[in-house]
Amino acid sequence: MLYSFSLRILTLAILWTGLGVLKSNDILNSQFLWQAAVFSVLVLAGVFVEYFFGYDGDQNLLPVVQTILAIGLVFLIRIKPSMAEDQFVWANIGLLVFYFVLFGLRDYRKLGSYQYLWGLAALLLLFITFLFGTTINGATSWIRFGQFGFQAEELVKVALLLFMSSYLDQNKELLRFGTIQAGRFSIPDKRTLGPFIFIGVFVLGLLAAQKSLGTALVFFLLMVFIIYMVTERLLYLFFSVPVVILTGTAGYFLFGHVRVRVATWLNPWVDSNGGGFQIAQSIFAISGGRLLGTGLGNGIGAYQIPHADTDFIFSVIAEELGFLGAMAVICLFIMIVLRAFAVSMRAVDRFGQILAAGIGILIGVEALIILAGVTKMLPLTGLPLPWMSYGGSSMLVHFFLLGLLANISHSSSFSLNEVQIGKRAGALG
Repeated sequence: MLYSFSLRILTLAILWTGLGVLKSNDILNSQFLWQAAVFSVLVLAGVFVEYFFGYDGDQNLLPVVQTILAIGLVFLIRIKPSMAEDQFVWANIGLLVFYFVLFGLRDYRKLGSYQYLWGLAALLLLFITFLFGTTINGATSWIRFGQFGFQAEELVKVALLLFMSSYLDQNKELLRFGTIQAGRFSIPDKRTLGPFIFIGVFVLGLLAAQKSLGTALVFFLLMVFIIYMVTERLLYLFFSVPVVILTGTAGYFLFGHVRVRVATWLNPWVDSNGGGFQIAQSIFAISGGRLLGTGLGNGIGAYQIPHADTDFIFSVIAEELGFLGAMAVICLFIMIVLRAFAVSMRAVDRFGQILAAGIGILIGVEALIILAGVTKMLPLTGLPLPWMSYGGSSMLVHFFLLGLLANISHSSSFSLNEVQIGKRAGALG
């Protein structure tokens, strides 16, 4: 308990130090002090909740995410205070979602019993979004009910992860060793590979039809990496290369906004005041940060970069905290991915192993694509950075996934303790 409490204090020290700096620069409104206080109480109360319910899982998962969240909240106040007000609410609800999944979900293994239901749920959500969704920034990814709206793609992440984890749990050997000989290669038959390809093709096809190509790329890489992780066959990686080339080429010729993004990526300076303005300002901000940054509240990227609160929050961080601050944020995301893999290796059942690793892969792929986009290593995708960029749908879904990860870790530790006690009892007997 002392270790968890110390990590939470460190997280809150980062949050309140940032708020103090913003207050000294006359950027912080007093209302945020109350919201930060409520958030701080929830963070500290979580330590006692974990102690009361006997949480015995990974002690580093939630504190690392809360640190990412604290940094994001400080910079959202810096960039757009009106968005930060909502983000504090979503952050508090997200913590409640985390603990509900951690302690309310009795046995996560039961989720693997609804394999095809999860696959159909993913397709249904995307199909409804395609028919009745709202188009924002060129992509039809929102479903609205009056003033309320959410990104269905975020829920699809959960459904798709659960489907793939359950499917790969049941078909690991057949996918790994194959049942049909094709030349020098042994491949699975259509009955084995068919459901995976069917769900994958339709999910990616619907996302392409909605012009949500960034999410399509995340899902495709998730599917490729997770099947490679389970089977350890390079064959699946090799087959994915021509698929990426063909679909990428098709997307380039079919969608005008893709051609604009590619052209902007290749040379944003040709139209630095038009289509290339966003990425050009991002590069200026990052380069202006140098090693130690301009100081919190002293950068210009927060005002100059369009959509800095969602797509380009990392650029503002890199400018005002410098290379060291940017690397610290990247290291926090790496820690989450590594902890997810550690939970996967310790899980006592294969479904939990695959699901935990899949969550780590998803977070890693998302962070990599987003960070590569804002630094001009890849074309822009318009995806939010988990727990850091503004967005209620993304916040709640990622806390749900984090709760699943912690649940797997806790259940695995509990099961391992039972095994060890059983061994000792047998030895004494």
